[in-house]
Parts: sequence; C-alpha cells; structure tokens
Amino acid sequence: KKMEVKANLIKLHDEWIIAQVEPIEGSDSLPGDPDVWMIEPYVVDYDGKLNPWAEHSSEREFNVRSSDLTVVTNPSKALLARYLECIE
Repeated sequence: KKMEVKANLIKLHDEWIIAQVEPIEGSDSLPGDPDVWMIEPYVVDYDGKLNPWAEHSSEREFNVRSSDLTVVTNPSKALLARYLECIE
C-alpha cells in the first residue's frame, strides 16, 4: 500500500519548491519564529526539473517560517508524479 503523500508547491524567497509542509506540533511560536516543517523539499527549476533543496545538508526536514512562504499552492499532477519518484 502506497503512503499518501500530500505535497505543496511553495515559493520561498525566489525559489519554487515542492515539499510536504506540516505545522510544528504543539508549537507556541511567536510571530517570526520558524513554525512549519518543510519535508523532503526539492527546488523546481524553470523546466520543471527537480533538485534537492539544501542539497549539501544531511537533513531532509527543515524548520521554516510560514511567513517566508509567499505562495502555497497545489503542484500539477505531472510535477507531483516526478516528486514522488524523487522521494521513493
């Protein structure tokens, strides 16, 4: 049985990133604190190719401020399919 992956297409600074975005559980974060997890993020380039975001990091989950995400939307079916291949 395949795990259901819900991914978002997000804009962080000037990069489009596809990632799983989840709130930090039980976080009493102050405005401006990192308040979401960005899990398995990949940068989407102009041609729709995917490259690991922060590729030199050993981590695959990152704490970011939701206020830095200027756009949060749903990826196209084609992009989501490529993303699922990348993270398998």
